Amino acid sequence: MNSSIMFIQALIDGLLIGGVYAVVAIGLSLAFGVMRIVNWAHGELLMLSIYFSYFIFSWFGMDPYLIMFLNAIVMAGVGYILQRFIISNMLAREKEVEPVSVLLFTAGLGVFLSNLALVIFKGNPKTATTVYTGQSLHIGALYVSVPKLISFAIAMMCTLALYFFLQKSETGRAIRAASQNRNVVTLMGVNIKRLYNVAFAISVGMVGVAGALLLPYSSVQPTSGSTYSFKSFVIIVLGGQGSVVGALLSGLLVGIIEKTGTLYFSDTTAQIAVFAVFVIVLLLRPNGLFGKKQSV
Repeated sequence: MNSSIMFIQALIDGLLIGGVYAVVAIGLSLAFGVMRIVNWAHGELLMLSIYFSYFIFSWFGMDPYLIMFLNAIVMAGVGYILQRFIISNMLAREKEVEPVSVLLFTAGLGVFLSNLALVIFKGNPKTATTVYTGQSLHIGALYVSVPKLISFAIAMMCTLALYFFLQKSETGRAIRAASQNRNVVTLMGVNIKRLYNVAFAISVGMVGVAGALLLPYSSVQPTSGSTYSFKSFVIIVLGGQGSVVGALLSGLLVGIIEKTGTLYFSDTTAQIAVFAVFVIVLLLRPNGLFGKKQSV
């Protein structure tokens, strides 16, 4: 296989995995952009989502892409409960724009979930062998992974659906308005607590979608969460907090950098390249490539 074909192959693989990265990051971007909540447990919630998908698949033989709907509902419920009964109380108590207690709570929750998973599931990676596993489409000298292609297509549809929800629905417009200036939204008579509950439920619900999309071609273990947390924060900084389009494009960019970097260098060097881009954008454009400056 010549170098140009190898590059195109890496580019395709990067785009496909980047689309799923975007779905993971969009949830975090929503919470960060609207509520200014730095959810350090985002990756660990994704890890639990993949485990949930794995066991539903193992016990009931349910197609992973059908599990996605169940996963989304369950994880959205988890997000709603966390926001409604824990995080909202912290926000009300401290009355700060970005309360430290929420950051510490989510960081502690992430550590707790990863260690709980380690106790229950041990450290052995779990992989689901589905009807899609190992299947590829041959386009000339190129190979396109079928499960990655399906996951990418669903990721794009979910991203598009969320985008139109935020743009066209009354609740979506209220969420976007709250991300720009929460005080004005409150003065307009919007129940900001209820809006936050919905936003955080959607945020964690997107994690449920991503967990099912990753199942057909990736393994899961208790330490998986930290990797996805890092990538999600990189993507939302690149794309701009609260920007669905920004998260999508940045997710694709991170996927491409990873795969093309691994082609020419090592996996470690590719991760360093992602981090270097992250630092450069953070220095030059603190609000991200597509983000806008927010008001309190």
